[in-house]
Amino acid sequence: MGGSAMVRRTLAVGHFLNGPFQAACAANLPRIRETFFAWPGVLSCRPAPEFTPEVRARFVDDLRWARANGILLDTLFNCNCYGDIAISDELADFASRTLREMDAEGLFPDIVTTTSPFLATIFRRRFPSVKIRLSVNMRVHGTVGFEPIMDLFDSFYASRERHRELDWLAGLSKWAKENGKLLGMQANSGCIRQCPFQQFHDNMHGHNRIGQSKVGEKFDFSVFLCKTNYEKGRYEDFLRSTWIRPEDLPRYEEHVDIVKLATRRHPHPVEVLNAYASYSYDGSLADLMDACHTFPKSFDNRRFGESQALWDEVRGCKNANDCTHCGKCAELMRRVFV
Repeated sequence: MGGSAMVRRTLAVGHFLNGPFQAACAANLPRIRETFFAWPGVLSCRPAPEFTPEVRARFVDDLRWARANGILLDTLFNCNCYGDIAISDELADFASRTLREMDAEGLFPDIVTTTSPFLATIFRRRFPSVKIRLSVNMRVHGTVGFEPIMDLFDSFYASRERHRELDWLAGLSKWAKENGKLLGMQANSGCIRQCPFQQFHDNMHGHNRIGQSKVGEKFDFSVFLCKTNYEKGRYEDFLRSTWIRPEDLPRYEEHVDIVKLATRRHPHPVEVLNAYASYSYDGSLADLMDACHTFPKSFDNRRFGESQALWDEVRGCKNANDCTHCGKCAELMRRVFV
């Protein structure tokens, strides 16, 4: 394990239905700070499950269990687009009704995460007790972007594009503490760095149109740029991405209060939670990421540890957002892609 070995309760786990949520969280309770979810009827940046009465009952039971066990509840209003109701009584009243519905179930949220400055304003005025968090999908890269909206948000997610940079993260953490804010990061993003399709992709989710990706096939078009990029053999881009190895997480937890695990639609959510909760994983790192990629070979996590010095150079590369193709990723690929 790199960095401090102190166990901290930092993990934010996306609620999942394709595994034993309560049992998985119970096994890792000392590490779990909160769970995040979209309430039935609320669109977010992931496809919503079909909330049959049975599914809804299980969902509510899981959240009640989480609250009873000291896990904070973070509900999502994180669409990237609300269309022609983006600033409207309709959206304000829908969001307010949603929180009141949750309250009626004994599940009034501790936190609301949103991409909408308008909704942040509504929540601040109508529900002053709830903490408001700026979504990672807003892609704010530093304090210059955070400062004008400090009154709207109590916590912020650091931009994925820079959060591997420990010196930058340390500076942002210092700023957050000085201003009474909490800072978070996402650990297992499988998106390619600076994905130019992300806004397009997230807007499709916001309008519940991800099914249109099937239509795109007849035009030889895929909304999943990461998938098509890797199908062309550009596997080094996986190393250049922004995910964090479970073993490296303590180095980052020195600077952040919340570590988000994207598990809501992940095919192996328990595996993801166990890996980051224990700071260790024996398998292919690609299997932990969201999106979960299938490669012809394994990014063997054990071999990253065997090449720690080179991996540290790649992970902390100052040119990661403007790659010069210096050859270090290629060399690491030869060692870990087996």
